[in-house]
Parts: sequence; C-alpha cells; structure tokens
Amino acid sequence: MSLAASQRRDQRRRLVLSWNRSDATPSSTSTAETGRLADYSPEALPERQPSLATLLPTSLTGFSLTAVGLLTVVSAAVGVGTWETVAGGPVFGQNATRFAATLALARRCLDVHSFLSLGGWLAQVCLVIATATALIVRLMRRHRRDDYRGRYRAWGWLAGLFTVTACAGQVPLGSLIASLASESTGITLGPNGMGWWLLTAGIAYGVVGLWAVLPLHERAATGIWLSLCLSAWAAATACGWIALGQEASAREWHLAIGNVCWMAGAALAAIAMLAAARSVLREVRGLPTRATSRKMSPATTAPQAGAKPVAATTASEERDDDVEEGRSSPDDHEDNDRRSQHRGHARFVDGEDASDFDDESRQSGRHLSKAERKRLKKLAHMSRAA
Repeated sequence: MSLAASQRRDQRRRLVLSWNRSDATPSSTSTAETGRLADYSPEALPERQPSLATLLPTSLTGFSLTAVGLLTVVSAAVGVGTWETVAGGPVFGQNATRFAATLALARRCLDVHSFLSLGGWLAQVCLVIATATALIVRLMRRHRRDDYRGRYRAWGWLAGLFTVTACAGQVPLGSLIASLASESTGITLGPNGMGWWLLTAGIAYGVVGLWAVLPLHERAATGIWLSLCLSAWAAATACGWIALGQEASAREWHLAIGNVCWMAGAALAAIAMLAAARSVLREVRGLPTRATSRKMSPATTAPQAGAKPVAATTASEERDDDVEEGRSSPDDHEDNDRRSQHRGHARFVDGEDASDFDDESRQSGRHLSKAERKRLKKLAHMSRAA
C-alpha cells in the first residue's frame, strides 16, 4: 500500500512540476511582444477618432473663414490665367531668358483654357468636398424623427449630381447625352444638341435643390450660395454655346471665361453644402436659430400681469374647499369621488397608510380633492379608534 501511495505522490509531483514549467515559459508573452510592432495608446483606436461631421464649421466665424479661404484659393489659381486671356499676353516672365522654360510651364499650370490645370484640380477638390458634405448631411437628416416622407434622401441625390458634374469636367459627358437625346428623339436642341444637356441638368438641379433646401430651418444662406453656383454653371454653358459659332480668337476667349465660371461654380457648391451642414448641425445640437429667436418675444417669456402665484392659488383653493365642505351633501362627496377617480387622482388607501399617503401628497405638491381629504380623515379616525 505504501509503495502504491508513493508512486501516486511521485506522479502528482511530476505533473505539478510540468505545469509550473509550462507556466514559467515565456512563449505566449514573447509571441505577443514580437507580434506587436509599436506601442499605441487606447486613443489611437479608429473608433475613438473624430468623425467628419465634427470637423465641419458650426459658428458663423468659422464658416465665413472657410468660405473666404475657398474663394481666395480658387481666385488666385484662375486669376493669372484670366488676366493673360483678357490682356492677350503673359503676366510674368515676358522678357526672361534664364528661366523661360520654367515660367512657361508655370503659366501652363495656371492656364484656364483647359481643365488640366491648377484651377481645374481645385474645382474637382471643391466638388469632392461638396459631395462628402452632402452625404454627411444625409446621414444626420435621416435621424430626424418628424421626417416621415424621407426628405433626407434628397441630399443623397444632390451628392450624386455633384459626382456627375465632377465627371463631366473631365469626360465629355454633356456631348454624349446631347447626341444620345438628339438621335433618340430626332430633335436637336441648340448647337449639336447641347440644349438637351442643359435642360436635363437644369431640371435635375432645380428639383433636387428645392427638395433638399426647403425643409431646412436656416435655408437662406444655403439657397443663396446654391443659386450662385447654378448661375455660374449656367453662364459656363452659355459661354460654351456662344463659342461654337465664333472665330478662333473669340472662341478661345469664350471658352476660357466658361472654364472660369465652371471652376467658380464648384467653389460655390462647396460653400453651399458647408452652409447646409452648419444649419443641420445647429438643429441637431439644439442651438437657437434666427427663426426661433424672432418667434420668441419678451411678451411670451415674461409672466402675465394677471397671473397669481402658485402657492397663493393653492392656499385660496384649500380655503374654498374647507368652506364648501361643510355645505356639501353626501351626494356631492360621491360625485367628487367619481370625478377624482375619473381624473386618475384617487387610489385605494388602507387606514394604516392614510398618514403616509397624506405626507406623500404634501411632499409631491399635488392638491387633494375634498372627497380624498374627507376619506383620509375618516380612515385616520378609524385607525386611531382601532
């Protein structure tokens, strides 16, 4: 027996030693340390990074600075090319000999006759900003509780229109749609059927723009900037339309002015979407708007002259109830009991809980009816007599 017991103890000892060795080996920790390349704090997790909606300007100062910055950058990018087109000669580097090739390439980067320039690239960036901002507005507006008709979908359609506009700046999408509509219907609107493209784009932007802007509380700024954007794009289309029947020099001039109008419209579209996002962010955060501040006047917020304090009114009502309690009959008490039960103020109270219910009603500030006070007095008298 002792031999068997010692064998079992030796077996347990060996198992314990093997477990201790396995726990002491730093295999798991070493693999974890080698698998982690760098040490980051918990704030570096993607879930804790700020969303794009928090980066949008909410105050009037931030929105004004953003709008002025966009207009300044676009104006600086197209200003040199526009001045060269109007003046008919280079603005800088006219008589340069050493850096003539560098200055020629710089003028080519600022050329407004083509979209492959700095102004065209900034216009594409502005359209990307407008598209992203419209999608952010859609994500916020879809959580509005009184939006039963799904009006938030208009911002998704508006983002799609901005995407198509950005595509039309690099791809001859307008000529494609004009040719398709002309060959399908047999009717040619305008030169080369460009009237179909203008009609389609105008109806789409008009319907979707009204659908998106009208439900906003602060719609004036968004409507003005979006109207300026559409006017600039309409002017660009008109310049391209007029340039088709002109000579070479006049055609180049009209095309350059049309490109400048198109780039300016892209910047105005970004500003319009930033204004819409500011309006929606103020609605979400519950900040006062101009419409609500106009509706709220001092006459509505100030107390009325003929109003009595609550405490005085309650005390006078209790005195009137005490006076009328002596004059009332049992039928009146039953009617009052029924009224209190109908209003939901009465509940069954035992004799032992009468005082507790009375204290609770006093603490809550609820005015008891005559039938309830009389019932409480009777129940208290019965509990004392018992």
